[in-house]
Amino acid sequence: MKNKFDWNSQNVLITGIHGFVGSNLCKKIIKKGANVYGLHKNNSTKSLLEYEKIKNFNSISYNNTDLNNIVDLIVDKNIKFCFHFAAKVEVKQAETLPFQTFENNNMLTLKLLEAFRISKNLKSFIYTSTDKVYGDVDINHLPYKENYAPKAINPYEVSKLNCENICKSYSHLYKLPIVITRSCNLYGPGQLNFSAIIPSLIMSALKNTRFSPRSNGLLTRDYMFIEDWAECLIKIAQKNFLKKYKAEVFNFGTNNPKNVIEIAKIISSMIDKKNKNIVLSDFSKIKSKNEIIDQTLNSDKAIKEFSKFNKTDLKSGIKKTINWYKKYLN
Repeated sequence: MKNKFDWNSQNVLITGIHGFVGSNLCKKIIKKGANVYGLHKNNSTKSLLEYEKIKNFNSISYNNTDLNNIVDLIVDKNIKFCFHFAAKVEVKQAETLPFQTFENNNMLTLKLLEAFRISKNLKSFIYTSTDKVYGDVDINHLPYKENYAPKAINPYEVSKLNCENICKSYSHLYKLPIVITRSCNLYGPGQLNFSAIIPSLIMSALKNTRFSPRSNGLLTRDYMFIEDWAECLIKIAQKNFLKKYKAEVFNFGTNNPKNVIEIAKIISSMIDKKNKNIVLSDFSKIKSKNEIIDQTLNSDKAIKEFSKFNKTDLKSGIKKTINWYKKYLN
């Protein structure tokens, strides 16, 4: 493994394996020969893995994530690699259920790291945070850089920032090799959260239902294709195995933000050419509330460390996403 990392027979834990990112990563990493154990907290297994009939992984349901259970799993299966995605991720839901958000996101992260501290097995832990921890920054100071002081306010982003700090504590005190990723908005096959803008626009067009905007359409974000991100995560874990980062933070974005209306136009041009279902004038009727207007990430540090990761242009990625929804959901 000195010169070329080999995933064959490596034991890997993916939390939130039936989620958007977890399922896409699982699909890719099992092709490399890894033994995958997936932790999920609820009873739903609707995911890309089910739709594509991918079964050569171990899915473990823990509705009560007791520390002893997690320790037993990690020790018994000799888990050495962990990708931690499981979290309550819907921002509006987090505002409605702050206690549950903090309890779920923070306690699971703490239990995982404590289990790895006890087991002494860990070779790489990847914690996926969010660009939202930066908060609202003047547009003249964009794109976000890793040395910016976080301005998290809402429960979702505060819970993610709390988890970052837990990672830093365990990494520095107990020498756990951890990388913290702050990624931009992700999209692509297997995204089943239809409160997200790209899947909701696509499904409205495919099902011939009028799209109901939730903003004025002028909010700008970076968008990265999920398959690029899954490949990047694998590369980060390999590098972490060799270099052993101490909870270092890296931004992953495109620094090419698009607003919602631009996204809607792309999707309309591919599915709804007459704009019957995606009516652009509908956006002007909505007043955006409690939303950060502009977000984009400087990824120079990550590119230098892990090489270029954003390889799929937006139109190509959206086309692949549309084709997946047509095949499995339409």
